Amino acid sequence: MQYLVVQFDEDRSVIVNMAPGAWRTNRILQLQAGNYVITLAPPLAFTPPEIWLELKNTTVLQPKTITFAKVQP
Repeated sequence: MQYLVVQFDEDRSVIVNMAPGAWRTNRILQLQAGNYVITLAPPLAFTPPEIWLELKNTTVLQPKTITFAKVQP
């Protein structure tokens, strides 16, 4: 099992490989090792529009962390 934290200024749904799930921002997500495309649910006022990553070699104490930032529409 691998661990990921998607940081954002507000609570938002996280979309993994174009599939919405029960994932939320600012919480530890558990995923299998592999390649992922991560984005957030609308509204689309954030940057970057998506993040591509390879998830491996993480622990619950040292998850991979990615950050999305708000932009003004």
